Amino acid sequence: MVGWLCPITEKHWFPVLESVRPLGQPLLRAALPPGKPLRRLKQGAKALVRRDLRRVLLAPGLEGPETAGLLGRYGLTPLDPLPLCRVKGGDFALFLLKNIPIWERRVVLRGEVAGPEAWPLADALCPQVGQLFLDFGKGGEELARYLRSVYGAVALHLGQGLPPQVSVEFDPMPPLDIPALRLWGRPELCGLTLRPPEELPPDLPALPFLTLLWETGRIKPEELAVAPLADYP
Repeated sequence: MVGWLCPITEKHWFPVLESVRPLGQPLLRAALPPGKPLRRLKQGAKALVRRDLRRVLLAPGLEGPETAGLLGRYGLTPLDPLPLCRVKGGDFALFLLKNIPIWERRVVLRGEVAGPEAWPLADALCPQVGQLFLDFGKGGEELARYLRSVYGAVALHLGQGLPPQVSVEFDPMPPLDIPALRLWGRPELCGLTLRPPEELPPDLPALPFLTLLWETGRIKPEELAVAPLADYP
């Protein structure tokens, strides 16, 4: 089970543990009453650890370096949305290009190595863009040969032809003057997010919780729509 640290307005002496099932996903919620935020987080973390939990969801507004450090001291890890964001990387890129005809779309995939996370994304993008660029320190030539054998498409290097319009990055890379989807560390998604078929409870962090639903088989990636973060309810 995964824990959920969530502030509440009701007054209690200590955090209140409660088993809940938002969208059918079992969670152990540690409801944090009003008080000094770090003190309440510490109490909530200790309560979850006593129940042998190791992964945790943080209600929006609780994130930050101090929180991460505190959770780390108790062996708790916030749920990482990066794997799901990488699976949906092609959809994020295509959303940014949705008003451009397919044959005019230009996307670059970048990273230190063209690893297993890059191949499915290249596979998904190649039929949906006019030009696909590969900018990898290693493995790019093998991926380029695969794309040519399957799609007859020639993957370009940066500097060839017109410049790309969107960059999808799997590692820190020198910046380009175009929108960049950073699918490493804490994902940066150009103001986009994912929207599930059902509305989420407002105190759940959307991307980490959707990642948990995906991990547990309660939702499929194709059921998640890309949407501007500003439009998210």
